[in-house]
Amino acid sequence: MPVTDVVFEDDPIGPYDRLSSSQVNTYRSCKRMWFYEKVLKLKILQIPVLYVGRAVEEAICRTLKESPSLMLKTASELTLSNIPIDDNGKPSRDSFAKWPSNRIIPLPIKQRPNSLDELENWALARLEIHLPTALENARKDWARQERKSGDWSEVKYDYCLEMCLNGIRFHLKEVNRCLNTIDDARLNDWRQGKREYWPAPDGYGYNLVGKHSLSVTGPVTIAEAWEIARPWFVEPESEKFSMNAIHPDYWFQGEYDIVYRWDGDIKIVDIKASKGIGDRSGDYIEQLRMYAMLWWTTHNKQETVESLEIWYLGANVTKSIPSPSINEMSVMERDLNQLYVDIKSEKPSIENCPASPMPLRGFSEGGVSTTAPVDLVRCDRCDWQSICSGGSGEEYSLTDNEFYIPGLVSQINTVEIEELNVRFNLDVIVETINYPEGKNPELKVIQNSNRARVDIMVGKNQEGRPTCPESLTKGQNIYLKNVILTSNFKGELTIKVDPLAEILESDEGIEFQSVLDFRARWNIAGMLAYKYERKGIGRTGREWHRKGMVVVNQNNSIKVSGWANDWGHQYEMAEDGNYVLLANIELDAWANQIKGQIGRNSRAHLLS
Repeated sequence: MPVTDVVFEDDPIGPYDRLSSSQVNTYRSCKRMWFYEKVLKLKILQIPVLYVGRAVEEAICRTLKESPSLMLKTASELTLSNIPIDDNGKPSRDSFAKWPSNRIIPLPIKQRPNSLDELENWALARLEIHLPTALENARKDWARQERKSGDWSEVKYDYCLEMCLNGIRFHLKEVNRCLNTIDDARLNDWRQGKREYWPAPDGYGYNLVGKHSLSVTGPVTIAEAWEIARPWFVEPESEKFSMNAIHPDYWFQGEYDIVYRWDGDIKIVDIKASKGIGDRSGDYIEQLRMYAMLWWTTHNKQETVESLEIWYLGANVTKSIPSPSINEMSVMERDLNQLYVDIKSEKPSIENCPASPMPLRGFSEGGVSTTAPVDLVRCDRCDWQSICSGGSGEEYSLTDNEFYIPGLVSQINTVEIEELNVRFNLDVIVETINYPEGKNPELKVIQNSNRARVDIMVGKNQEGRPTCPESLTKGQNIYLKNVILTSNFKGELTIKVDPLAEILESDEGIEFQSVLDFRARWNIAGMLAYKYERKGIGRTGREWHRKGMVVVNQNNSIKVSGWANDWGHQYEMAEDGNYVLLANIELDAWANQIKGQIGRNSRAHLLS
């Protein structure tokens, strides 16, 4: 099965702390780079090509999902979009759920493609319908990023469409192979409506009643071969990261791009909207080998992957990767589990992650291994070279916590980032409660005459439990576990419930605090990792402009933002790698990331 249904009660790790192939590859490339990105949560520059790849893959998958026996090439892009989704973001297994393909009358046989060329023309027409929307959604996603870089106008639609068509042509080779080699038993199984537990997305759901509505009689047709050869991929309407494959012991996870299995053999395909030039092609090989191991371990170590393949859509090349042997996968599983223990079971320090990167690898177009570049080192391309001793930066050396700032009479005492705290356990009484349909509950609470609004930001916590019970009543005593306590510019308290927090009806032995323990303002100092800004037009038509910076010390980070006018002139002077002081800031958080807020009474000062 390509997807793991997690029993949350049995999962000791949770979705935020598992190992992934991208983390493994980053760690092996450079431990310090992994530390910056996975421990300090620094975010690399978001360039358009990262989002183009997602759009290209989405357009391909939406086309693969559709049927030339069910839809004309001019059909709406939304024809198969309205599928039932369960509370976990996966396609629903509710037997009463309505699926779009069941409501569509199949096309007459004479209107279905009758040759590979006709099938390709139909698929190209569908790509031309899906790609513009996928690219526009990707552009909006890119535009929302605080660290976006580059120019979206340089994204070429024709090149993206060509990459999509290359992907479809690779798939059509599989369709043609199915047409010419499928045996009678597999053809009959499909015609009788037999489906996998996780079927390839096609708008029909998990179970069919009776014969497949798109089947015919006699020899297999090209239109049937399209249906039978359809690979598994992530349902485009599912929530992000909801369809991962997860190691039986929960410490590793991955999400396959494409899995072919129509002939009984498993082939995992990784889609890359690139030409395959450069060091990253080495990571793609290792990623697929890890996916082969993941498939093996999630199938009781009884089923192996027959073949692995990378589709380099920019080069119009498919590259085969040798599947690892059972012995190799056993060693890989052991080594990866040890890596998980080393870097995930406890938070590593920066001293354990030296700035000693692996040499760059050489690959030419199509992911062909070649001579490594002799005039480049990995640090030359790293986003963190200005703050890293392996690049142009220096090791962190700020030790003071008392500062005298020009214009201020008294000294400023700072707190180490790791000592900042906005998490509380609170014993409160429900003042008002409302359950609006389709939304998170609206809740206000009181503790010893101190009132606060509760902002329930997510419906479930990281362990899969509801963050708020469904039966709270006014006057009820409740318990807020690990919630975030903040205040606005008026001093009004707000309690936030994020994936690490929970509202309980019993105290479960929790040690509680008072809202009076809340501290509204803090002073911090550290190294500037990078600055960012966002601007736009609000709902009222007024322009808004926010700026921010991420500040680090040796082993922790904080993201601080505020309105552009509140930062002061020294914000513009500060450069990556400088030491800065941020005084009188408010605190906030999301999951494991502490956040700060600059206000009118705050001060940003450049120390070096």
